Amino acid sequence: MKPQKLIAALLLIFISNSSLSSQKFSFDGNLAPALSFSKISERLLPLPHPQSAQTAETKYTYSGIPAYAFSDETQFTPILLNAIKNTNYALDVALYNINIPALARALLSARERGVKVRLVFDLGHVKPYMRKQIKYLKDNKMDIRVMRGKGGSGSMHNKYAVFDGQLLQTGSANWTFTAQNNNYENMMFTADKTILDGYEKNFEWMWTHSKSIYNLEAKYPPFSPPPADPNPSVYFNGRILPKYAFSPRSGTQSNIIKAINAARKEINVAMFTFTSKPIFQALVQAAQRGVKVRLLLFAGQKFPFFYEAVSAKNITLKFSPGRVERGMMHNKYAVFDNKLLINGAYNWTFTAEMKNAENTIFTTNPVYISGYKKKFEQLFSTGYYPSY
Repeated sequence: MKPQKLIAALLLIFISNSSLSSQKFSFDGNLAPALSFSKISERLLPLPHPQSAQTAETKYTYSGIPAYAFSDETQFTPILLNAIKNTNYALDVALYNINIPALARALLSARERGVKVRLVFDLGHVKPYMRKQIKYLKDNKMDIRVMRGKGGSGSMHNKYAVFDGQLLQTGSANWTFTAQNNNYENMMFTADKTILDGYEKNFEWMWTHSKSIYNLEAKYPPFSPPPADPNPSVYFNGRILPKYAFSPRSGTQSNIIKAINAARKEINVAMFTFTSKPIFQALVQAAQRGVKVRLLLFAGQKFPFFYEAVSAKNITLKFSPGRVERGMMHNKYAVFDNKLLINGAYNWTFTAEMKNAENTIFTTNPVYISGYKKKFEQLFSTGYYPSY
């Protein structure tokens, strides 16, 4: 065989094996398609420069980690298993819920090989009934704390993980079979150092505002606001926004409204739950000045501004169910003017702003903008108009 043909054949084998490799795990549940080699190639994670600043001891392996993934296109579990496997010394995880055994086992395995693993879960999934995989982690003496939102009310609604302080995973998806197999969800990955520093500070904030799973009768510490981006640097149509924002009561809603007020052409919103009157009023004002507003909401929610939305000029409302009968359209993101993406665990609600522990990212990186806009168009095209 000629050298050129041999190289081509070997490359074909490599790509084929890569596209199948993430299907070799056992997830104890039904599988959607795994993220293929070609998809990962299209969604390369924007990496920090220079990577040479990492030492040999702390260098994180980003191979196989995409910039983003959507549940109707790929399995999240292989990507998360890869991210955990590549972790060398520290893993901080904040989850509303987890029920995938393979991921719980991977967290334990990371601890067993010397990684410092810290876990924060929502108290509502621990008490009065402790979920099976959380109990598994507790029984294996993992370092676990639990919390609600402000003053012991609300929820710890985050779904993020920080790997070696060099990779962040966030988005709408819990580490659950429902998120992976039934819902429309997204996961977002970033190696942006500023964002990572902010999320590490937020995790420390949660750690000090929570209590040990081994002492559930303890009182919560006094409340103080979560950290904020000290140097906002996201420029959007003449406005400056933070790279990240956390809840409760730390400016997420006001920054979303600032983005809405700066929009000039279009605002595309995919939101599980939308009850915030200040945000809706800002959208109405944007529509009145000629901005095209499209709202895609979960079909099972009660939208308090339904009649205002359907009667407003330049606002188009659609609803979306989940991928299966009991699934949900669980995304919480918006794309503005094809220039700005706002994404995270934060629903546009009073509870998310005032009570819950939440996280939100603001980015103008075109890698994310193009992917999330494309997914919005797909979901919006299959959504349905309301009947009234």
